[in-house]
Amino acid sequence: MNRWNIKKIFLYSHHEKMKELEFNLEDVTIITGDSQTGKSAIPEIIDYLMGSSECHIPSFVRSSLSWVGILWVKGNVNFAFFRKVPNIGIKSSGEIYFDKGVNINIPNRASEIKKTTNLEGGLNHFESILGIGNVKTESFIENSTSKKISVRNTMPYLIQDDDVIISKNTLLRGANEPEKKNNIVQSLPYFFNVIDESTLEKELEYNKMKKQITRLEKKIEINNKLNEGVNNKLLSLIQEASQLGLCDDINSMNYSEKDYVDTLKKVIRWNVKKETKIVEDKTPLLHNQLAEAQAKAIEIKNKIHSARDRLNVMNNFDKTVNNQRRKLEVINIFKNPSDIHECPLCSSTIKTEVSAVKKINDLVNKVQTDLGGIERDRPKLDNYINELQVELSSVEQKIDTLKNQIKTIINENEQAEENLNILERRYRTIGRISLYLETIENDYNDTPDKDVRLLNSLKERFNYLHEEVNIEGRLESLKNIERRISSDATQIISNLPFEGRYKDNPVYINLRNLNVGVSLITHSESMRDVGSDENYLSLHVAFLLAMHRQFAKLNSPVPGVLLFDQLSRPYFPPDKEPEEVQIDNERSSLLTFFEALFNEVDRGESLQIIVLEHAYFRNNDRYKSAVKYRWKKGTSGLIPKGWPEKK
Repeated sequence: MNRWNIKKIFLYSHHEKMKELEFNLEDVTIITGDSQTGKSAIPEIIDYLMGSSECHIPSFVRSSLSWVGILWVKGNVNFAFFRKVPNIGIKSSGEIYFDKGVNINIPNRASEIKKTTNLEGGLNHFESILGIGNVKTESFIENSTSKKISVRNTMPYLIQDDDVIISKNTLLRGANEPEKKNNIVQSLPYFFNVIDESTLEKELEYNKMKKQITRLEKKIEINNKLNEGVNNKLLSLIQEASQLGLCDDINSMNYSEKDYVDTLKKVIRWNVKKETKIVEDKTPLLHNQLAEAQAKAIEIKNKIHSARDRLNVMNNFDKTVNNQRRKLEVINIFKNPSDIHECPLCSSTIKTEVSAVKKINDLVNKVQTDLGGIERDRPKLDNYINELQVELSSVEQKIDTLKNQIKTIINENEQAEENLNILERRYRTIGRISLYLETIENDYNDTPDKDVRLLNSLKERFNYLHEEVNIEGRLESLKNIERRISSDATQIISNLPFEGRYKDNPVYINLRNLNVGVSLITHSESMRDVGSDENYLSLHVAFLLAMHRQFAKLNSPVPGVLLFDQLSRPYFPPDKEPEEVQIDNERSSLLTFFEALFNEVDRGESLQIIVLEHAYFRNNDRYKSAVKYRWKKGTSGLIPKGWPEKK
């Protein structure tokens, strides 16, 4: 046995009784009978035992249970797992008991079950036995939260509920809920061996580093913008100080931030006894410079507008000329223009010169010349526009600086009009400069340089991880798995009931969104568009079996168990609540599904299939041998008669 199967399920009453349900290993087990005998509680019991955060065992079953347990087996290794059943109204219980080994003791009554761990501890132990590592992933889903891959992620491949099995939208259990669907898609590459623990560890570092780089780039961008503002403020303070004779004016805009700071530090050390002179009002000069800069900006904008108009005309002309070119290419003239002694249409020799041939050659040469001119001029025009935009950006920055300088002088003049003497105005300016330098002192160091150095270091590591994680290669591996599953599913569905117009056409699956459908000659149709409950059933069965073929080949940690709740759903609608249906017709479409299941387990890949059914084929020996239990409402069922209920 190469994969884990379920050997038994244990039910414990409130009065010290225990019941076992036994299943055929590496084979098909069928439980048939009437409605309301407890069949559909079995998948919920398995789901609860495998770590569900809520207990969804139907209340008419749950009220009679105190504990439930499951015995997993692979070869001669056994793993038993037990979980306390909560009272009605309580979501779940974290009381867990487990045991493993070749020979293990199964408690005979609930009082013998002693809690040995909590739910997480018990599941972690089973996961280590399955071969699921302690890994997290964010595979193939951007901006998603990293979550631990656990045995919970295997459940969609193990259980097909009666409402999922004929769903036109949902292939796997839980995939109809966005969060659960994301969890399936995230963990799916791990179970199909597209990624492993080592890759996932690097991927997690890769994704964290990607976010860190993005944050750092934004920080550097913000700092650069703040630095532009700092420079303007520093220049404004220097302008104000120069007006009061505290320093020389700085006319150049090419000074660095450090130059501005050094100048202002000299200002705050100004000697009150030193003779200084008040600089004349430079407002008129600055206004003239501002007007010149604004006029220059308008001139550049007009040039950009004209260049773009010319580029649009060129593009329209290019489109027209290319249309002419395509027309000539139809008769293979453009690529091979003829000489005047050869017919351009039939290539026959012409003894005398024909004016029509000359016109055609002239037209071809003109089209070639026009296209060549466009191809030469367009890059030049693009570069010209880019250069103008850079120049415009520089001029606009100069305009902002001049406006700030004018504003500073106006403010200083207003203070003068308030009859503040020169000494008071100087002290006020020095105070503002001192306060501002203290404000930026913490930021004015090599922090920006450190950020840049850190960013470069992160990018170097990021590029290395990008090669190691190899997202493109993984996507190709995932597509290869899709092709393999689709190929197997196509082969399986060819033996199942499937509408005639879809027969002999391949079916497909997209593992990144779990969409499935049929690929027709002219188009593809999704499962939703295929229609018919029987078609939906065939697609579900085919793809689940195909997935388990891959799990077996890849030695995946997904257990080799597949439970179908009511394959007969398309034939016996649930609103009729049928009793057990005995079928004599051996050629029934429903029987075809069971024959496919029997054939699948006979492949010898340790697949165990459990089917909960209403139908009973009394003339089919293989079917009858697979039936483990036949329950009759009122006389037999999952819960034995006489078991007390606890509300």
